[in-house]
Formats: sequence, structure tokens, C-alpha cells
Amino acid sequence: MTERPASERLITPMFAALLMACLWYFLGTGMMLEAIPRYVRTALGGTDSGVGAAIGMAGLAAALLRLPAGTLTDRKGRRWVLILGCAVASVSILGLLAAHSVAAVLGFRLLTGVADAAFFVGATAAMQDLAPDERRGEATSYFSAVAYVAVALGPVLAEWLIKRLSFDVVWLVATGLCAVAGVLSLRVPPNRQVTPPGVRFWPKPLLHPAARAPGLVLVIGLMGFASFMTFAALWATEVGIARAGDMFILWAAGAFTLRVLTARLHDRMGARTTTSIALSASAVGLTVLATWPTPTGAYLGTIIMACGHAFIFPALLTLVVETAPPAERGQAVGTFSMSFDLAFGAGGFLAGGVAQWFGGIPAAFGFGATACGVALVVARAVLRRPGARGTATGRRPRERMPEAP
Repeated sequence: MTERPASERLITPMFAALLMACLWYFLGTGMMLEAIPRYVRTALGGTDSGVGAAIGMAGLAAALLRLPAGTLTDRKGRRWVLILGCAVASVSILGLLAAHSVAAVLGFRLLTGVADAAFFVGATAAMQDLAPDERRGEATSYFSAVAYVAVALGPVLAEWLIKRLSFDVVWLVATGLCAVAGVLSLRVPPNRQVTPPGVRFWPKPLLHPAARAPGLVLVIGLMGFASFMTFAALWATEVGIARAGDMFILWAAGAFTLRVLTARLHDRMGARTTTSIALSASAVGLTVLATWPTPTGAYLGTIIMACGHAFIFPALLTLVVETAPPAERGQAVGTFSMSFDLAFGAGGFLAGGVAQWFGGIPAAFGFGATACGVALVVARAVLRRPGARGTATGRRPRERMPEAP
């Protein structure tokens, strides 16, 4: 059997180290998806709006900082930004030991958003640097699959620790996991890009053109994902599921399986097709969750949503990276990932408000399903058709630029 040329290899020691860093980081921050809603609701006596705000605050803070994080990723290097994100995440989670009010939790969640902005942009840019051009969609699938595993296991681990020990132990364990991710990030190449003379820290236009159309689709569509992640743990308890973490395990298992089995499919089908599949399935899954308040309905809706959600992020991110030149990759990823945070942050606040004033958690899931439907219409309008020349923004990828020493 002929050995694959080194230039075409995807799984290398550095790529594996990056994936492991992502696993531990997202496991630590994923624990917050279970711990924060329970802590706000039970320990602090917060309302549904308080729960939504506590989850959404990190997303909104990260959204505001994605653009400078992207520029820093290009100028300071991927490794520097990754380590910065892990350090800030550790501090923000450790600070929850002293958070005895909803306002204090919101403050530390804001700091977590700073960490998420840095780590996610740095990790995504580094992953694309390490991937061969023709395997970027596959690399994104593996990257996001690892994130889903961590998001699934994080809430389960948090729930187990809360029941047997305490919230304080959750904060300590999550802090340690983020610190381990920082150590693993030392293996990632710096990949600091050369900055042409006269280029400003704040680029003009502010939003990178390569990420505008994909980002618009993502920010609307992932509001459904935000409504699910905000209330999944509480909904599981309301419908009679003994272990709330089962919802996250089921969702992540479905998304992970499809991400791995269809990793090469994103490079072949195109963003328009895979995004349409993702948004349609997500809308159906959320509708099932909203209208069938039983354990069976919760499980079925979660599976359907997971099957759809497996496609959207790899397809759209690959489209962004193919369009942006390497010297601007961090900025393009920063703009695109800002859409994720806006969706998760605004979606958390909006879903919390809908649940508070319009019929509880089922209404929040209905809001998410509607958002996915709107995103589907937008995606069909702004994303290029399969086989069309150029890119979603009408620009061709530019020539590579050298790295700084």
C-alpha cells in the first residue's frame, strides 16, 4: 500500500495535540451547561430569564471579542492566543467559587466569553493551518466532533459531581481541565503571519467579506441550538428523565457519529446542500421537543436535531476558509465565529425571555424551530449553488502569504 504523502496527511502529532487540547477545554467549559443553570436556579433562586442570561452572557461577550481575537491570532500567533484563552477560562471558572449572586455569576460568565473568543479562534485557525487544502472540511468535522464529545461528557460529569459532592468541586475540576488544555496548546505551531505595511489592527471593512454570508446563516440558524442548550437539562427533569445528562449524551452521540461517518461529504456536497439538511432537521427536532413533553419526545427530538446539526458548522466554516487568504484567516474565522457567539448569546437571552413570558420551555423550543426555518430561507438565498464558480462572496482565494519567523 502506498504511503500518503506528508503534504496530504491530516492526522499528525501536532494535529492530535490540538484535538486533545480542544477536548479538555470544551469538556471543562461544557460542564457549565449543566452546572450554571442548576446553580442559578437552585442555589441562587434565579428565574428562567436569569438562567438564559447566565448561559447567554458568555456568548455575547465572546461575540464582541471575536474580531480582535482574530487579528491577534494572525499577528501574535495561534499558540499565544490558545494559551491566553485557557488561562482566562481557568480564572473565570475558578472565580465561581466566590459567586453568591446571579450578578456575580454573570460577571464571571462574561470573562468566560473572553476566553472562548480567544481559544476558539486560535484553535480553528490552527486546525486549518495544519490541514491539507483538499481536506479542510474533513478536519473541521473531526474538530467539531471532538467538541461535541466534550459537550456531551461535560454536563454528565458536572451532574455526577453535583449529586455526589458539590458545585465547588465542579468549578475546581473544570478549572483544572482548562489548565491541561493550556499545556497541550504548547505543541501547536505559532503560525504568526506577516503583517503587510500599513495594515491596521481593526481591519476595514470590519467584518471580513469571506464570512458575511455564511455568518448570517449561522447566526440565525444556531439560535435553535442555543434554545436547546439553554434548557435541555431543565427540560429533561420536567419530563421525567432521571439523568439530565442523557440528553446531552444522546445529542452529542448523534452529531459525533454523523460527523465522523460523513467527514469527507462536506467537501463533496457543498455548503448550500449540507446547510439546508442541517437546518431542516434542526427545525423538526425542536418542534418535536416543543410539542411532545414526554421522555420519548425529548429523546426523539434530540436525535433528529443532532442529525441535522452535524452538518452546518463544517460546511460553512470550510466555505469561509477557502475564500479568505491565509494572512487573513484569523480575521475571517473571527468574523465567522462571532456569529456563533451572537447566536448562542442572543439566543440564550431570547429563549429565556420567551420561556418566561410565553409558555415555558416548550415555547423556547418553538422559538428555536422558527429561527431554523428562517435561516433555511436565508441560506437558500445567499449561499452559492453547487458547481457555481467562485465563492459565496464572489471572491476567489488569494495567493498564500509567508509566515513570520
